[in-house]
Amino acid sequence: MSEQKIRIEKDGQIAWMFFNRPHVKNAMQIDGWKLMDDLLAEVGEDRDIRAMILAGEGGTFIAGADLNDLKDMNAQLASREIDTSTLREMVRIAQSTAGRIRSLRFPVIAAVEGYAVGAGCEVAVGCDLVVAAENAKFGFPEVTMGACITNAGTYLLPRKIGLGRAKRLAFTGEFIDAKEGYRIGMVDDLAPAGKAREVAEKLARRIASRAPVVVQAHKAMLDRGLDSSFDAALYMEQESVLMSMLTDDLQEGSTAFFEKREPDFKGR
Repeated sequence: MSEQKIRIEKDGQIAWMFFNRPHVKNAMQIDGWKLMDDLLAEVGEDRDIRAMILAGEGGTFIAGADLNDLKDMNAQLASREIDTSTLREMVRIAQSTAGRIRSLRFPVIAAVEGYAVGAGCEVAVGCDLVVAAENAKFGFPEVTMGACITNAGTYLLPRKIGLGRAKRLAFTGEFIDAKEGYRIGMVDDLAPAGKAREVAEKLARRIASRAPVVVQAHKAMLDRGLDSSFDAALYMEQESVLMSMLTDDLQEGSTAFFEKREPDFKGR
């Protein structure tokens, strides 16, 4: 039976993506990025999904790129068997996953156990929220191997932890633990060792219980607002408020509030 490198499971309104190469600490192969992007797109088409969790099997999130792929690529580079257009396309495919996560209408949560380094840290930082077990390690060791950060890491990291801290991690390649990640804003929620999935699922279900159209609007406004002018941000708010006022969910939320019960949002 062939290896199922990435697996999707759906549980009600929650979708799970499992990185499933535990024998190599879920190191990402080159073709894994295309598979990941395709699966994210597939989940994005499911209108029942309101939140998604990314997790790694075997106690590790993603421990960077696959070493065999790196060896093969180094050999091809040394012998000039690979050209720049091919390299550019490989990078573009990997980068597409960051754009895909950003474009999904629902929040995506990284549930990190063990190592999230290199490609793994890029994936985690690309998620809307990061839940990390206390044993988790984060870092960008690319600089120690003569490689550059990719997958939108240089765009997303300073927006999450600030430019100075991002530069320190990028320049040194040093690892930080989950507590330090929480202190600087890379990690949003801490969990005991072995409990990252459990904590992430509770968070995902809390999000899924909220008005999905509004959650979608908030995700879009917060992401775009970082690169928008003040006036543009105000306009986005105006449009989103008007949109929400016309939904059945607003009526349900208001009625539930006055009736002192939990709302049952339908996403319309």
